[in-house]
Amino acid sequence: MMRSRSQTGFSMLEMVVVLIIVGIVAAVVVPRMMGSMSNTKLKTATKKIAATLRFARSTAASEKATRTVTFDLDGGSMSLEGGKASSDGSSGDGTENGGGRAKTYDLPEEVRLEKAVWGEEFIESGTFEIHFFPNGGSSGGELILGNDRDRRYGIVVDLITGMVRIDDSPEEAGGYGTSRSKGGVVVIGR
Repeated sequence: MMRSRSQTGFSMLEMVVVLIIVGIVAAVVVPRMMGSMSNTKLKTATKKIAATLRFARSTAASEKATRTVTFDLDGGSMSLEGGKASSDGSSGDGTENGGGRAKTYDLPEEVRLEKAVWGEEFIESGTFEIHFFPNGGSSGGELILGNDRDRRYGIVVDLITGMVRIDDSPEEAGGYGTSRSKGGVVVIGR
């Protein structure tokens, strides 16, 4: 005698319950992933700017010529002036260098140059330049980058040594003043 097979499958109610659970999980996970992507783009842009500043410092010293990095705070871009091209026409930092012309890097849409600090001066719009000199020194300065999720990174260029450092938690300008000693040390106080 043969047994009859019962139909196997999911009922409509079971399918609806699973779809509701998937929808709730997606509603929670997707915004977090988008925030994570925005933070990743900010961190990547910060590292790229710091690498370009280090590249400018090293080429200024090795080529015995001043190099200037210009930041357009309104347009969200950075450009490195001058420099010699390598044999393949690139600058070695991933950007094209048409034989000494400026190399430009546009920040991702989610990332913005919030402000630049030089001495006691805060610059929130316009352009800001950092010069690197053949002796390894620089004009110094600090940049604050941010994203739409209120995450910030600072990039500090030492006045004397020209060394570039990334600051994971820069202070806000609201209520704080920033000043530099002759050694390029950042002092933050109320």
